[in-house]
Amino acid sequence: MLLYKDVSFFITVSEQLGNQFTASTSKSNMPFVFPHSDVSTDYFTDNNASGGEGGSSFTFIKIDKGAVLKKIKAWKDDWRITGVEVWMTDDSSRLVGTRSGSLAEFSFQSGENITKLNIQASGPYSSVAKRRRLGAIWFQTNKNRDWGIFSRNLPEDGRFWPEVGSGICCGIFGNSGDDVDRLGFAMLREVKRSILTNVTYPNLAREIVATTPDTVAHQVFSNNTAIEQTFELSGSKSVTITREWGLSTTLSYSHTVEVKAGIPEVASAGSSSTWSVSGTASFSQSSTTSETKSWTWPLVCPPGRRILGEATMYADNIDTEYEADMELHLVNGKVYRYKEKGSYNGLNARTGNVTVTDLGPFGGK
Repeated sequence: MLLYKDVSFFITVSEQLGNQFTASTSKSNMPFVFPHSDVSTDYFTDNNASGGEGGSSFTFIKIDKGAVLKKIKAWKDDWRITGVEVWMTDDSSRLVGTRSGSLAEFSFQSGENITKLNIQASGPYSSVAKRRRLGAIWFQTNKNRDWGIFSRNLPEDGRFWPEVGSGICCGIFGNSGDDVDRLGFAMLREVKRSILTNVTYPNLAREIVATTPDTVAHQVFSNNTAIEQTFELSGSKSVTITREWGLSTTLSYSHTVEVKAGIPEVASAGSSSTWSVSGTASFSQSSTTSETKSWTWPLVCPPGRRILGEATMYADNIDTEYEADMELHLVNGKVYRYKEKGSYNGLNARTGNVTVTDLGPFGGK
């Protein structure tokens, strides 16, 4: 239910979301919206703020940090909204206006996005003083929740319903002074795909490789002939391969992320083994697969002798920092890039050493 039931045009949620408001959404019919040129419509659905003409301009948008709106508080007093305070997922916050009057607040749950949004200009201060302020905020989410704050005497011609795009709010903009003069929400356009690219592992040289081997083959071979014979030692082991590039920015959580990167691996055997990075390929941001690793080794047994062949493998677990670029490919063809970092967690399975032990003459004790 709406929080302020005395506002006549907000009769019920369902009525307000019907087709009766289609005409009110058109900016040509909106005398109380003002464009802000520093908000790019390449990336955001709208750069218009709804309200009055006064106040000083502000822009608080954190898309460059991959941060999204997580909490909002707003205060109202009589005919206008006096203050709005927002918190982003990078723990930054911004207050515009003042904390005075009646308070309403809302905290977003994980994965909760805005599906409908109304930002409304107030009515005029008086018949003589025609100045206006921000009058109301209302939104609905994909979690079937709604929130709003409404001043009194709201005019029908002040309604503004901006497009919500992806439903992700990356910040606010507008004008303010002692009150909030006007307000806009920086709603990210719809995202077609997200790609983590240009991945580096700055601490890879300091990571330790596995030093304790697992035995995967143990077999005795006998040569009862007078000539040298070659045998094949074989072994296998089932391993669970996990690869995950952990994401530090909440904006990245909102989409399926494709990773184009090399992965840390240890190719060689022995005590001098070190981590290196494979060639670039495409991966899921997080994956777990069970694989059976199989190896074969040729062993030479001298004539009339018995030998023991043993082979090992190493499973190198790694949890290391990475740095990368996140590319948001929008449905309008634009690409937005910002820096991402986090931890890469993975496992590298590699062959170890093969040892041959002479067990003595064939038929011996």
